[in-house]
Amino acid sequence: MAIIYCTQKFETVVGKSRIVKSDKSSPLGNWNANVFMVNKKNCVILMNDVSYYSVILIDFKKIDLMNFHEVFAERFLKQLENDEITVPSEFTDKITKELQPIFLTTNNNRKVLGAIQDATLDMKLYITEDYSDNIEYIDVDELNSNINEKILSVLGKKKRGYGYPNDAMQELLNKFCK
Repeated sequence: MAIIYCTQKFETVVGKSRIVKSDKSSPLGNWNANVFMVNKKNCVILMNDVSYYSVILIDFKKIDLMNFHEVFAERFLKQLENDEITVPSEFTDKITKELQPIFLTTNNNRKVLGAIQDATLDMKLYITEDYSDNIEYIDVDELNSNINEKILSVLGKKKRGYGYPNDAMQELLNKFCK
């Protein structure tokens, strides 16, 4: 199960009735989700709390909550492929099963929420400059890759170290697929 901690903004999209209480965690790490607007359309960013790997859902509608599992899993696997993160094909179904969402209220993880805020600002700038806020023509793979290729200090293995979300996700998936 994918534990997805919802910011207050995303919680309003999900609805209070879907928010549950749980203390489980996932072998793929937990996720934090936030919603932001671009040209009056909802976009969602989900960020893994171990690897800081992001998955972006453009033009997200409430109806997408009905099949959120499929939307999230499909986008995640497509982004992994685009970022050249290898996953043995025999584990695709196991990963897809692991992404079955459980929505929880925010955990106030400041590091992840700060990284989400930075990524959101970067995405808005990119969308404004390269696409004039017209999300119909956005290359989501490219947009998402730009976020996942940024070096982050929170991923450093030692004090004052740095790392990349792509590399951290590859390590996480390698452990998961053993």
